[in-house]
Amino acid sequence: MRRISIAGILVLSSCAGLTQREQTIPYTLSEGEISAVQNVVRSFLKDPSSAMFGNMMAAQTRPGVANVCGIVNSKNKAGLFTGGEPFAGVLKNTSATGRGAFTFTLTAQGSAQTNLNDMCRQNGILS
Repeated sequence: MRRISIAGILVLSSCAGLTQREQTIPYTLSEGEISAVQNVVRSFLKDPSSAMFGNMMAAQTRPGVANVCGIVNSKNKAGLFTGGEPFAGVLKNTSATGRGAFTFTLTAQGSAQTNLNDMCRQNGILS
């Protein structure tokens, strides 16, 4: 009986982790937040001035923190467009008074073959 109780506790505790991850809520990025994300992503590109961003998706994980994923098409070192590469990261509001100061940390960047939806799912943005 004791083994069953311990196994039950382990199962329930692992489910709690899944529930917590599912508690992300869709989040609409402000212009300032979009700009912060784009500036950081550009800093990792071979030709930052060629960057063209597609739709970005975000999910709030807790107040002032959101996971973000999106796609950027830019020129590589050969001067050719990549065809669109997905990226993901964490956006934090660093202002105590509202939505004014942001930091974005890039956590993943894929190739043109990387599936954007898979990357967004892995980062808790899509279920």
